Amino acid sequence: MLSKRLNILFFLVFLIFSVVVLRLADIQIAQGHDYAKQASKQNFKETPITAIRGDIYDKNGKVIVNNRASFTAVFHELDNMTSNDYLNLVTHLEKVLAGTNKVSLLKKMDVGYELKDGKMERTMRLSPKLTEKDLKYDLSQKEIAYLEEHLSDLPGVAVITKPIRVYDPKEVAVQAIGYVRPYHVAENLGSDFYLQQKDHYLSNQMVGLDGVERSYEEQLRGENGYQKYEVTSDQTIIKMLEEKAPTKGDDLYLTIDEDVQLGIRDFIKDFMPDLRRTVDKASQAKGAYVVAMEVKTGKIVAMVSYPEYDPNVWSMGLDGDTYDQIKYSVTNGTIKEAPYDVRPKTGKAAEAENYKHPQSIVPAGSVVKPITVLMGMAEKVISPNDSWIDPGAYHYGRGTDTINNDQHHNYGVLTPQKALQKSSNTYMARVGELMSSKYGKEAVSVMQNYYHAFGLGVQTGIDLPGENEGKEDYLVMNKEYGPLAAMVQSSFGQQVRLTTMQLAQYAATLANKGVRMQPQIVDKIKDSKGNVVQSFTPKVLNTIKLPDLYWNIVHNGMYLVTQPGGTAINAFAGFPYKIAAKTGTSEQDIYTPTTVVDKKTGKSSEKWSRYARITNGVLISFAPLENPKLAVAVVVPEGGYGGRSAANIARAVYDIYDQKVGLVTPVKSGK
Repeated sequence: MLSKRLNILFFLVFLIFSVVVLRLADIQIAQGHDYAKQASKQNFKETPITAIRGDIYDKNGKVIVNNRASFTAVFHELDNMTSNDYLNLVTHLEKVLAGTNKVSLLKKMDVGYELKDGKMERTMRLSPKLTEKDLKYDLSQKEIAYLEEHLSDLPGVAVITKPIRVYDPKEVAVQAIGYVRPYHVAENLGSDFYLQQKDHYLSNQMVGLDGVERSYEEQLRGENGYQKYEVTSDQTIIKMLEEKAPTKGDDLYLTIDEDVQLGIRDFIKDFMPDLRRTVDKASQAKGAYVVAMEVKTGKIVAMVSYPEYDPNVWSMGLDGDTYDQIKYSVTNGTIKEAPYDVRPKTGKAAEAENYKHPQSIVPAGSVVKPITVLMGMAEKVISPNDSWIDPGAYHYGRGTDTINNDQHHNYGVLTPQKALQKSSNTYMARVGELMSSKYGKEAVSVMQNYYHAFGLGVQTGIDLPGENEGKEDYLVMNKEYGPLAAMVQSSFGQQVRLTTMQLAQYAATLANKGVRMQPQIVDKIKDSKGNVVQSFTPKVLNTIKLPDLYWNIVHNGMYLVTQPGGTAINAFAGFPYKIAAKTGTSEQDIYTPTTVVDKKTGKSSEKWSRYARITNGVLISFAPLENPKLAVAVVVPEGGYGGRSAANIARAVYDIYDQKVGLVTPVKSGK
């Protein structure tokens, strides 16, 4: 009996030891890695060091964007903080941080509460809870001393040194440069690039969201570093174990010339009020868009999207009120649809006013006529020696549809050159009808091929994000009314809407006799030691092969535009070099919405009706005529006649470029 009991006891002891051994084996073998990782976290602390972004310079090495160090008050939200904790904290901080208040501080802390009428109310968070929030930059010595002495009374608050992105206060090509925002903003916007590159960033690290800041993000961002410490269980630092210094981002050297850029911008700033005051059809003009491109290389010398704004507002913390003031000038209107500047109106009034005006991409107007002439000669529907008597009004179709010249002018005997000089709509309509007769249903496709070859209706290839392809309205007209109407209406520019960048590339392609260059905005990239790590060479996108005779006819016709009898004679009078240009005055119907309520059902719907017909000023050009160096395109929405709005701005561009750079490269004499 005793022996049996001892056996049972031994068996139970064996079972207990077996369970203990199996459990130890599970902990050491199966879960050992996880426990080791957890122990490492408890014993070590890794503090990231944000890399400094690369600087941005103009073509001559003038600094446009750099960084500076700033003592910054930051907030890290602690677990179990309540609304009362937040309120007590901002109440304390507003007495310490000059220029702040409880409402603004609470917004910057982004803790899911806002202060309304003295009461804490729930609101949505705009960033992850654990993200470091910047409360105030550029702390004074007094503020730093107070915060450091009272950190125990300010839960979650710390003072750190942060690199701040600094943009030239002269506002140099601000939309082309772009801006930066914290990484979590880009992540919340759903950017595929930033979601895939998540491991490279800290949540509050500044990243590019537009312009070259975005398109060259990988070169500018650098590589973050870290410091690794051994710590106690309560996170007290014992010693530093390892340090990896951050690597500064590479520096960009743009093709933009700061002196030329600012000279053009300042001219526009002074010119626009005069234009509104002196030209009836331009009384509402507020925006102007300019691109100046080197003909042979595609390098962008200037890119003005006016009005501009101070991009430093992004780096220093942007609130809703500030954004409402800058949102009409943030978009790069030379490559995208920028809105009309309705300031000082705000809210619903601003929204309603915006409907009454065009955006920056407008019908091209007569600037497409050089393509019409080239296409007509290339497709043999007119000859280089063509001579045609202007009927004054051109009837097509059943004879009920009529095309007139501006102010119903009759220009008499027209050649291709004179048709360009006088900007004859009737001559171009005739070419359009001849193309329709020759190619029938395929006529629009033939014309589209020419447009695309010149960069119209396709992206230009400029290395900036979000480039618009323009609007090929003639495709809709072809579908609804047939090729005859589409070809005739397109022939003088009313059925295609284009960006200023497309127009500049088109002008340069005309100057190059069919060689289309890719626009280039970055000239070279250097590392922090000044070594060139990437250079850029001119890139030909395509070549339009036509006889020199055809190009010379078009060049001569565009030159005559700037001579007596031409539509741009006043703007270019007295200029020392021969300039080839084509003005455009495009008409555009503006439609606005009204809310209509059904009396029977009570349901409301939106009805669009024509509000007004406006005219836009457009111009393409290049100079000098004999050996083109610079191509310039200008768009002035609601600018009235192109010869009075866009042409005057273009003349200023050439004057400024000639003064700062030189339109003619001097020939070096031998010794």
